[in-house]
Amino acid sequence: MPVSYMEINLNALRHNLKVIRAHLPKEVNVLAVVKANAYGHGAKETLRIALEEGYVAAAVARVEEGAELRDAGFTCPIYVLGLPLPEDMPIGVNKDLIMPIDDTVDLDALEAIAAVSKKTIEVMLPIDTGMNRIGTHPEDVPALLKKLEAYPHIHAHGTFTHMATADHKEKDAALKQLDRFDEAISYMPVDENFVISSANSAGVIDIPRSWHNLARPGIIIYGPQPSDVMTNKLDLKYAMSVVSHVTHVQILHKGEAIGYGGTYVAKEDMKTATVPIGYADGWHRSLSNKGVVLINGKRCPIVGRICMDQFMVACDDEVRPGDEVVLMGKQGEEEITVDEVSATAETIPHEIMCDLKRIPRVFVEK
Repeated sequence: MPVSYMEINLNALRHNLKVIRAHLPKEVNVLAVVKANAYGHGAKETLRIALEEGYVAAAVARVEEGAELRDAGFTCPIYVLGLPLPEDMPIGVNKDLIMPIDDTVDLDALEAIAAVSKKTIEVMLPIDTGMNRIGTHPEDVPALLKKLEAYPHIHAHGTFTHMATADHKEKDAALKQLDRFDEAISYMPVDENFVISSANSAGVIDIPRSWHNLARPGIIIYGPQPSDVMTNKLDLKYAMSVVSHVTHVQILHKGEAIGYGGTYVAKEDMKTATVPIGYADGWHRSLSNKGVVLINGKRCPIVGRICMDQFMVACDDEVRPGDEVVLMGKQGEEEITVDEVSATAETIPHEIMCDLKRIPRVFVEK
């Protein structure tokens, strides 16, 4: 076993996928958002379980992520959520990815690539209903559809939008976005095969109107709730733990500083332990002098600045080199959740999980 690793509990992932699927009506299809390597959990492993649990497709952020899944043998529909540039298009066409296009995409390039490949390319029409990130504005949809008539190798597979505030307690802004989405849909050639999607994780839980015929849960697959102010919650389990081991133990004497910049000075003689993870592994430097870890079932505070590859914690006299350190997860009766870590780091769980790198993943079923 490596000295530091992420432990991914596949049974927890399966549990969450089951809970999400059971929460939605049978007539609503569900895809698994596995972008950013499934929020750090392993895209291939997560998608395999999702398909076993009745999910119909995957969603990724970029063409290269979709290509990796195709190369791994997945044949299900794979939706790309980010707009393609011309240099991305050959791979997207070759790998039969469902790419989004709006009125800013180079459709001439996509049509030419598809024609040479002798393929009809399925595309999604992203609608900008208020996120102001990508997409066609509802009033411009008729012009886009008219433009598409000139491209025989490009076929509108469906449409989607993204709600910016669905995880808020008040839903007025999200519902206004859905009103705008309805306006856009009214212009489209909707039939039984036309895919319509607006339900992100918060929408899945709290806004039935957003379900349409394809829901796309993301963060809730991996355990965290979208926010703590929503009306409803699902029975989710955290799937990721982060584990390391003590490599060094010493006495820090009264008046001595520890770490870069000497930001922590011992008020009395104390014992410290060194943990071989740092910001190069994705453990946020903002946790310096604020975060905690678990050693022997006890909370040990981080002292001094987190280094590139290591950090130090205050500990008791029982700690020895080789002892297990839990940065995120359970140990004994104690638990540090990703929600706690992200709150301490003043960010969101998504960033904490996606930032973890360099340390290997270990997949378990328990």
